[in-house]
Amino acid sequence: MDMNLLHHPQLISLRRWWLGQGGSEGLPSAADLSPAMLRPWLDNLVVVDIDPAGEPRYAYYGANLAAAFGTDMVGHSIDQLPKAQRAILAREYDTVRRDSTTLVRRYTADFDGQTQTWERLLLPFFDGDGAVEKIIVAVYRLE
Repeated sequence: MDMNLLHHPQLISLRRWWLGQGGSEGLPSAADLSPAMLRPWLDNLVVVDIDPAGEPRYAYYGANLAAAFGTDMVGHSIDQLPKAQRAILAREYDTVRRDSTTLVRRYTADFDGQTQTWERLLLPFFDGDGAVEKIIVAVYRLE
């Protein structure tokens, strides 16, 4: 991914951190993840567990995101989201899982009568066999 695609400084720093987590295999390990490692970004993170069938489920939902979007999705799947949002997220999660790649998306939408632009960074973390086991999603509002 071209680092110039990212605008928010917190996403740039998270991407740099992620690149340093590859170890000898070049793949950041899901088993090595801990909340302490992610502390600088924790309030703006979502951790998505990918089950063996490839289905995403929310394992963590940052406090800033829960407040901004009015929900905490921990323990839930994307099936509980509105159809249009579910389709976008399913496509993103599937791309990251299938292609073992990172993904960036910026979007502008109406939130409580206010137009806001947000930037998302999706980062895969792998199991011992090289399959995507977790996806870390960092989301920050652009000013």
